[in-house]
Amino acid sequence: MSAHAVSRPLLAALLALSAAAATPAKALEAAAAKVDITPDLSTETVWLAGFGATGRRPSGVHDPLYARIVLLRAGKNMVALVGLDLLGFYINDTETLRREWARGSADKKLFVHATHTHSGPDTLGLWGPLVGVSGINRRYMARIERRIAEALDLLETQLRPVTASGAHGTLNPSGLCRDSRDPQVIDPHLGVLRLKGTDGKAVATIVNWSCHPEVLGRENRLLTADYPGALCARVEKRSGGACLFLNGVIGGLLTPDTKIENFDEALRIGTAVADAALALKTEAGGRGLSYRFERALVPVENSRYLLFLHALTGGHRLYHADRKAISSFWAWPLSLRHLFFGLSEKNRPWIETEVSLLDIGPARLLGMPAEVFPELAIGGYDGQYSFGRPVVAPEGPTRDLQAAPKGPYLRDLIKAPVPMIVGLANDELGYLVPAYDFKVRTSRTMLPRYPGHYEETNSIGPSATKILTGAAARLLKEPRP
Repeated sequence: MSAHAVSRPLLAALLALSAAAATPAKALEAAAAKVDITPDLSTETVWLAGFGATGRRPSGVHDPLYARIVLLRAGKNMVALVGLDLLGFYINDTETLRREWARGSADKKLFVHATHTHSGPDTLGLWGPLVGVSGINRRYMARIERRIAEALDLLETQLRPVTASGAHGTLNPSGLCRDSRDPQVIDPHLGVLRLKGTDGKAVATIVNWSCHPEVLGRENRLLTADYPGALCARVEKRSGGACLFLNGVIGGLLTPDTKIENFDEALRIGTAVADAALALKTEAGGRGLSYRFERALVPVENSRYLLFLHALTGGHRLYHADRKAISSFWAWPLSLRHLFFGLSEKNRPWIETEVSLLDIGPARLLGMPAEVFPELAIGGYDGQYSFGRPVVAPEGPTRDLQAAPKGPYLRDLIKAPVPMIVGLANDELGYLVPAYDFKVRTSRTMLPRYPGHYEETNSIGPSATKILTGAAARLLKEPRP
């Protein structure tokens, strides 16, 4: 073979490498807005969600509820982040919003997150006027979905070049957030992503932190975004751009560390987290924009969910284990069969949900469709995240920590400068409880609860934890597009 024959493919390869190096990365563009989604109490009947077995009629509005939107584009790829001041948003509602905005375009992706405020309207059908009666106002839901889609259409015309920079740190939770269930594991991670225009002005700031928005308890009758509302207002005032708050791993149960339930405390916590996020020094890095997801089937194992299966079908389609669809007509017959005879493992329905992964510059957002226990995200069984409290209280329920899962944990698997875990992303299935500590009565009502095991009765079932964390691990192992 001649030297000339050898050099031609080599030259072609060198030219290709040179062309690739000369091709600029797809520029990141962004636009942001917020849409008022506060129910009109004069025309829309709603029930406050989040506490007890029935809803509470709101008496007024303390502060507006918003859909906060950040629209991103790199080349043809477009991703919308929508943060809702709501308790939750089911996968069917997410898909409705996707269809209304995307209109069949495969280039448009949607990442929806509910902050989980416990003083917003029932959007899950679990807090109506009576036990088992949905509190969802479908006209209200249709109205806010339409307004969000309209806002996304408008934002498409307002996209402009931005630079993305991020930072990741820790925030001491003392006085801000505590763990109400042993083992004491509080996720202190605080993530921030800043998007700035070419003029140096802020377009949007995205903040990721973990704690239930329930400073205002069951006695409250006013609509409020709770501490996330105060957090976003503070960031917007100080940065000049929009703010999107993404709640993290709040299972376990991570709840506000307050001595009194009032709006001053919500303001205090929101302001403290906002100031800590603004104080982080951000750096640019990472790669453009990408979005991936994995659909997963999860069995409905929670007996109470099976008794009120009609509420679950308001936000999910039912399937057999082999992915054959079950008509929603069968929700009530299945519930009655479960009530009188019990549903065997073979006859239990399954629902489809979604685990997602979003990369924006230096930040990687893992979207989990549930309230993840912090132990699954960061471990902490050795006491490193107990912040001065005993990992297991001597007088409390026993916990077999020897059987606790070993790492690597979810956050270990997120290989990015700014790792973020986002709970209640695109769906809401209740708590993801580690299998070693899942304890529940076998009665139809799952009552009386075992002391210290409230979360199990508000989880779709023990199998969901392994299924969803497995889907997350697979997504995180895939090479980035």
